[in-house]
Amino acid sequence: MKKSSARNSIILFMALVLSSGMAGAQSLAFQPDGNNKPSLLLTQSFADTAKDIDPFLPDSLQIIEKPKLLPDNISFAENFLWGENGLTRKIGLTGDLALETRKKELEIRRTMLTVHQIGGFVTLGLMISAAYVGQKVIDGRRDLGDTHQAIVAATILSYSLTGALALLSPPPSIRRDDFSTITLHKTLAWAHVAGMIITPILGSYIDDHKSFHMDKAHVHQISGYITTAIFATSMIIITF
Repeated sequence: MKKSSARNSIILFMALVLSSGMAGAQSLAFQPDGNNKPSLLLTQSFADTAKDIDPFLPDSLQIIEKPKLLPDNISFAENFLWGENGLTRKIGLTGDLALETRKKELEIRRTMLTVHQIGGFVTLGLMISAAYVGQKVIDGRRDLGDTHQAIVAATILSYSLTGALALLSPPPSIRRDDFSTITLHKTLAWAHVAGMIITPILGSYIDDHKSFHMDKAHVHQISGYITTAIFATSMIIITF
């Protein structure tokens, strides 16, 4: 019996030494079980190392696995805001990274993405309105110029707030690398973001308060139509 205890002690000591350099190894602790006997608590990597040395370790060996609360491929913005040491935790907006906290964050994410989708349709409606009124201006209704600019300003505001809801939402618990409609939706976002930047810039060159440059207006018009079409496609893909 003494030889067996000594043998097990040597095995556990060797396992501790071998696992000390492994990334996943954590602290070793003893905790009494229901029979008032010490029950050895080991992390997964330490237990694997010990089992490799001796597969017949005592039944009191318990493996403690820390639950994964954040996805592996978390973005920079998500990590900055919602990571283990994220800004929302530092300022007390949310609690420490824990299972109950993550459940509440996932509910927040669901709400933000729902509003994001609704905001997308509102923005699409404003885009179509801006394109329609802009066409009237090109056709000769110069008196609608101020109306067109007001709709464009509302479109940019709605677009920015809608995008912010998606960018600032908490990360999911799992993010798969598989290609899906969400992947295509995000890919198209790069295209319509570029369009939302370029189109207003092109529009600023149309009227210099002296003359209306029709050639520049047509370039602005085409850019607006393309951006609206890309944005509409991204909304259709994510909805249906």
